[in-house]
Amino acid sequence: MPAPITPACILNTAARHIERVGLYQGEHLWQPGKMGDAAPCNVLHAWEQGVRVGRPHRSVKGEVWTVFHHAITDSLTAMSDQVNGRRVSPRRWLELNLDQRAYRRTMLWCWGDEPGRTAEEAAAAFRSAATLDVSDRRHSLRGTLFR
Repeated sequence: MPAPITPACILNTAARHIERVGLYQGEHLWQPGKMGDAAPCNVLHAWEQGVRVGRPHRSVKGEVWTVFHHAITDSLTAMSDQVNGRRVSPRRWLELNLDQRAYRRTMLWCWGDEPGRTAEEAAAAFRSAATLDVSDRRHSLRGTLFR
């Protein structure tokens, strides 16, 4: 059975990806399907790349998928809290009538698109978020903690 993915794995993979391809900024919608895996990406796509790399194979069944889905949520929470400078209050997405996931994804997009932001800065934010304590107890199987 493969080792379950953790939030830190997702975030560190995102950091390596954005360092490798660079940071995309701009008014035009970034289209990953048309640009390939070597084109510069925005911060949201780098996070998604971390998720994609950690996804268990579809032939894997069971609890690994539950752990993986928790890692997705926890890594998004950690990174959006990191770029916010503190925990994001639920009041913020409720006032805008957004669900939490949509709000946090938008935060990553907007933070990465700020003028002067660099790929190095984004990678450092991913790595810093990877060190945050984000419910590691949810990223275990049968009592064994995976990191």
